[in-house]
Amino acid sequence: MKQSVFEEIRIRWVILRANALFSLRESLAYSLNNWGGLASTVVYMLTYLVFLSAIFGKVKSVAGYNYSEILLFTLVTQFNFYLSWIWSIKNLDRLGEDVKSGKLDLILTKPLPALWYVTFQKVDLFMLVFEMWPATIPLIYLLLKNATFQIGFRGLILGILSFVVGHIAIHCFQFLLALVTFWTGEYRGLNGLGYQIAIFGDSLPLEAYPKALMSMGFTAVPFLIHSGLTTSLLLGKTTDIRWLFLATGVMLAFLFIKNKVWSLALRQYSSASS
Repeated sequence: MKQSVFEEIRIRWVILRANALFSLRESLAYSLNNWGGLASTVVYMLTYLVFLSAIFGKVKSVAGYNYSEILLFTLVTQFNFYLSWIWSIKNLDRLGEDVKSGKLDLILTKPLPALWYVTFQKVDLFMLVFEMWPATIPLIYLLLKNATFQIGFRGLILGILSFVVGHIAIHCFQFLLALVTFWTGEYRGLNGLGYQIAIFGDSLPLEAYPKALMSMGFTAVPFLIHSGLTTSLLLGKTTDIRWLFLATGVMLAFLFIKNKVWSLALRQYSSASS
């Protein structure tokens, strides 16, 4: 009997919740490593904020962004960085390990939506609660202290939508790179490449990129949506909603391609295992 849409949603929610709780228990079992990670990210953030202060002590703006606007851009990039590590990057590494070790066989035999399961096999709630927020407190403090901009309701809604759309799009791009593992048996290099591409757009605001690179960053390699476009929409620097429509279309295209290439990868895995 075919499952209803509501039943499929319920199953996916159960998988997500179970994996998140298991990941939390796993993280708590290695708490010393986690506190070490928190310390390193706090030190990095403090160092970066000192660097920004030094830069804006010499110049008034970068690509049309003043100090407080750059702080907002940095906050958006930090949220994207942590969310990527909370559920995306770690699962791509785990997928590569499962393919090489043969553990994927066990996953495929379970009566579960396999693609959903491997996408959310690990959801690191410890990083979300105990690393992301403490590490961003100094940034949030400086942002509130120095804010010279106002975010309108329209900009807020468009920015949130862009954040979600861009995050999904860049994840799908990284996932496609990770699927090469099914043919080559190697994953670390391509996963590292996917990570570097994702954070490439976090270096400068959207307006700093040339048109050719901007076109690529919105389509074939969507690294400018999740941080660059999001911040530009929040601040009202980009008001044309067609950019968000384009980003949404790119996200849907990558979701479609992700499902198709996943099916091809499973065929390759089955033929290689037989």
